[in-house]
Amino acid sequence: MITTETNRAGPVVAGYELGGAGSAALGMAADQAAAHHTGLRVLVPRPLPVWTSHLAMGAYPPGAFDDDEATAERAREAVASVRHDHPGTAVTLYGTGRSLPQALLREASTASMLVTGRDLAHPGAATRLVGRAACPVLSVPGEAVPAPDAPVLLVGADAPGEAAEFAMAEASTRGVPVLACDLGPATGAFADAVVRAADRHPSVEVRHQARSGLSTAAAGLAVLRTPARRRDAAWPLLTDLLREAPYPVATVPATS
Repeated sequence: MITTETNRAGPVVAGYELGGAGSAALGMAADQAAAHHTGLRVLVPRPLPVWTSHLAMGAYPPGAFDDDEATAERAREAVASVRHDHPGTAVTLYGTGRSLPQALLREASTASMLVTGRDLAHPGAATRLVGRAACPVLSVPGEAVPAPDAPVLLVGADAPGEAAEFAMAEASTRGVPVLACDLGPATGAFADAVVRAADRHPSVEVRHQARSGLSTAAAGLAVLRTPARRRDAAWPLLTDLLREAPYPVATVPATS
């Protein structure tokens, strides 16, 4: 989870679509907002209101929705359920005429985290969002429901930067261990970053995860550093996880 005060100030922003992974993403976004004591902003794709200029492509409030439209009603019901389950969390619903990845990217500069559903068969949209967002992105598949005691998997090919802190904070909140899997050359950079992050979270048990068992590791969440560029060695790892991992995947950009 996010640990700096600057990041905590922003809301968690979730994209919601009917079916698929939309409900799973919304539920996890609400959990994140509640854990960080911040708000949750939910974006749902909607046709632009007739009075909206085609140049004004920002999010707009539910008052602009067509009350007789089934998708709008379902979105309101989903948000009402989230408010019921997270009574201390301020949840707001907005429509957007953009695609969800575009709308989420527009919100990234002021968000503490973006949360999106992920289609395991077509992870391209999630990959593009991760590559451009300047804040952590959590992509959630719709099928799997990880066990609440499943560990957090921290995986990387080099120094994980803020991803190690993110993984430790998530594990501390969940009361689970961290599985650290170093896929890079034996420079010690990954191990050193893990040790430093673990020192700040003494309650978290850190276990070594071998490369050979990575594909079958039972995890509730995978965390890795956001690749800095397309030729970054972490890109193949990211694309494989987004395509194959049956659990949520969090990417965390380095701040320096």
